[in-house]
Amino acid sequence: MKIAEYLQNDIGALPKRIGIGIDLGSRQAKAVLINKDEFYTAIGPTGYFLKKTGKKLVDSLLEQSGLKEEDIEFIVVTGYGRISLSFENTPFRSVTEIACHGKGAHHLAEGVRTIIDIGGQDSKVISIDPEDGHVVDFVMNDKCAAGTGRFLEKMAAILGLDVTEIGEISLKSEQPSTVNSTCVVFAESEVVAKRAKGESVADLAAGIHYSVAVRIRSMLSRVGIKSNVLFTGGVSNNIGVKHVFEKNFDIRISETKLDTVYAGALGAAIFAISYAEKGIKNAEESEDGFLIDISDYEKAVARAHENFTNKSNGTKSYVASTCSYTPLEVLAAADVSHIRLLHKGSGEEVAAGETITQSMQCDFHKSILGSFMLENPEYKAIDRLYTFYSCSCMRKTMEAVDELYVQTDVFNVQRRHDDPKSKEYLRDEIIAFKENLEELTNEKISEEKIEYMAEQYNKARKLIREIAEYRKLDHPIINSTQFQKIVEGYYTLSIDDLLSELGKVLVILKASKQYGKTGKRKLRFMISGGIVATGDDKVVKILEKDMKQNVVVEDNCTGIKPLGIDVKPEGEDIYARLSESYLGKAPCARMFKPEQVVRNALKLAQEYDVDGVILYYLKFCPCYSLLEKLYNDIFKAAGIPVFIFSGDYSTGDEGQLKTRLEAFAEMLSEMKGI
Repeated sequence: MKIAEYLQNDIGALPKRIGIGIDLGSRQAKAVLINKDEFYTAIGPTGYFLKKTGKKLVDSLLEQSGLKEEDIEFIVVTGYGRISLSFENTPFRSVTEIACHGKGAHHLAEGVRTIIDIGGQDSKVISIDPEDGHVVDFVMNDKCAAGTGRFLEKMAAILGLDVTEIGEISLKSEQPSTVNSTCVVFAESEVVAKRAKGESVADLAAGIHYSVAVRIRSMLSRVGIKSNVLFTGGVSNNIGVKHVFEKNFDIRISETKLDTVYAGALGAAIFAISYAEKGIKNAEESEDGFLIDISDYEKAVARAHENFTNKSNGTKSYVASTCSYTPLEVLAAADVSHIRLLHKGSGEEVAAGETITQSMQCDFHKSILGSFMLENPEYKAIDRLYTFYSCSCMRKTMEAVDELYVQTDVFNVQRRHDDPKSKEYLRDEIIAFKENLEELTNEKISEEKIEYMAEQYNKARKLIREIAEYRKLDHPIINSTQFQKIVEGYYTLSIDDLLSELGKVLVILKASKQYGKTGKRKLRFMISGGIVATGDDKVVKILEKDMKQNVVVEDNCTGIKPLGIDVKPEGEDIYARLSESYLGKAPCARMFKPEQVVRNALKLAQEYDVDGVILYYLKFCPCYSLLEKLYNDIFKAAGIPVFIFSGDYSTGDEGQLKTRLEAFAEMLSEMKGI
């Protein structure tokens, strides 16, 4: 096929090279070969043996074109199975389907700005620059089959149809049914019940297609619908979904000469000939860069956990807290061993927690309950648990722990942080906290000792802020994984050990500063949002380890955010000064007004010169889920893109998350010219 007859947009500008693009979708595998002025296509089921599928596609293209394997200058692989393919004799690279669909759509139709891509297992809405096809924004569905080809397959089977028939039949409907459930499992039951009541197959099919389109429309609203719109992916051949978009939602779908199912493979092929033109020999390996060694600090934290578990610290009492609003100065003055509960529960612990609370509660709270229930050794060692009430879910979790496992005392923090009465109220709560600890230890806690501990923790916070400064270097020499271990130590180590270990880290950083001034610039990310438990590292791991990018700051309660304000050395009594300090901390999403929370996050992002922000929070968290639009609006106005991810402690979404983060990074790289 002649390129000039099928493709649009700067056809003559395409390099006269030979390249192959392979799109390994979840259901179908597609491939495109570009041979200077001509191109060829191949398609087939993806199957289970992806390497065999890839070879079959390449062989088909070579046979059609009359070329040999050694004639191919570059191969780009995209789609969910892209990491499974490699080529010994041909340079190759993996590119996300987001970027490939953008590039392919740009050359399939004139002036495309919005892409609706519905595949077998996921769906996406992509906004591209009509000038060159670069991605400027995108959104993907979460790990759910709703709004995908798989959903349509299941519904077609229930109606006794093949998935290729359901679209045409839906057009015969006179009174479309209402299918409210977007979940495949619930929708199946709903359709079966409606069928039993006598609703026609055509009406049910129409309702099913409307349900899919509504799901996509909500994604479109997040990105914005800008004409022209192109429909890609396997479901783009379903006339029923297209009909709903055009007739019900007034979305005009652009027409193309080439089946848009090839959009991803075409984009991959265009990337391939571009890489061939640039003389790239193979996938580039980014250097990890220089990082300091903080293994001694990590060992100290591990010892502290072990000593707490074994109750071998030589103290009378072993207590835990759940929130950064708990004043460590008072705990240290009470001479108790203390930890903050930051354990990311295992699947077993989360499941155990669900036997006590409802499933629609965040995994962190379920892990706390499950860890007590399954007698996690460290949790079993706790003599008393404290929380200063911030999150409503945490309060109820603590009440359950108190009822079932160990005495738990809850103290309150008023939301009106700038009201003098709130400061007075928290002062009284801190005094009550001190008295509670005195009752536990049977020892009086002097104000002088609390004053001393306030001075010591001021020093600790200052040292951690100094450590964080080294993350502002062009090439940070301490990464997010290490810094979060530093913060864990803040809540775990005794104050003497903490100051000693922090001092050692700073000595190493000062001696290594020169390494932060050279090397290839990487993208700089901030992680914002809710609590990140110890071990909940999938976002950071993908960014730092897999993608070799830099996370330079964490705007959450387990990052730098709570450590910015110290206790005044003089003034009112120590309880009032503690109250003022803790109320004035960087805003918690429950404690401060939404705009204050987001504005503070923006200030931190600008201070650390970030290229993009990851808003990550656990599912069912109302504090952060309601901030999504505000984050998008405020950061977009400041020119900083935001990627939003709501997750849990399972690992089933890591593949899709990696794809989305890679696509976000590709978009940022284009914007920043990196």
